Amino acid sequence: MALSEKHALTQQDIAKAVGKDRSTVANVMRLLKLPPSVRKLVEDGSLTQGHARALLTLEDEVMAGELGRRAAQEGWSVREIERRVGGRARERVSRKTKTKSPSVRALEEALQDHLMTKVDVREGRGGKGAIEIKFHGVEDFERLFELITGRRAQEVVE
Repeated sequence: MALSEKHALTQQDIAKAVGKDRSTVANVMRLLKLPPSVRKLVEDGSLTQGHARALLTLEDEVMAGELGRRAAQEGWSVREIERRVGGRARERVSRKTKTKSPSVRALEEALQDHLMTKVDVREGRGGKGAIEIKFHGVEDFERLFELITGRRAQEVVE
């Protein structure tokens, strides 16, 4: 973040300088928004970056830290953290909607893993439906656009 803020470098500039993909830089920068206690768990290998990304949706830093510590101590999967982060609000929503088929659930999880963000697939009538992809700011949206289309956002916007 220091490079982008102090030197007005884009994620693409940073990626080029460190020899990584822009999406890798975007993901690491997103993790910097986590509380220090969670970042430490990732640094020491107690949690993976996937675990940490699941905690990004929490606005309460204390809760994120507590869930991160419990996840590390109890060996939770990324899916377990996502389930607990969603809490009762997500449980209420899922009770109102029909249960997803195993194939749709598997494809939804594969999309989440590929895009490295929360994806919600909603099945409608007649085989129709909708896919909702969560993003955390403009740079994350551009990262997702690039992953989905294979084109940089600047190619479209300019």
